[in-house]
Amino acid sequence: MSLPQIHASIATSVILFNLVLGLWGFLKYFRGQGMDGNFWGAVWLSPVLGVIQVVVGLILVFMGLGVSVRAVHYLYGALVVLSVPAAFAFTKGRDDRGAVLIYAATLLLVSVFGGRAQMTVYGFGF
Repeated sequence: MSLPQIHASIATSVILFNLVLGLWGFLKYFRGQGMDGNFWGAVWLSPVLGVIQVVVGLILVFMGLGVSVRAVHYLYGALVVLSVPAAFAFTKGRDDRGAVLIYAATLLLVSVFGGRAQMTVYGFGF
């Protein structure tokens, strides 16, 4: 598997992981549950996966394989990495039901940001 294929596969993982995690968060919210250790751990894997994606992407750029990518692609990548820490700062580390709702919405947005980043590569984006 080539490095661009690995980058694309990780991007798909970012999208699907955050989609499932966001849906899990909404399920927890509608059940009246707050944050627990399992959900916290999964939430913090989101930016870690994003950082791995960024590192692979930077390697591609330094190899000269990222020259055709539009600048907005990098913005979406930054949003993937920074969204969960921003939600943590916004909630001030709360673990109540309201915080679950904020994380659920944030994680669905991260999934969208990942999808938009993919679209900018394949020429579907604006």
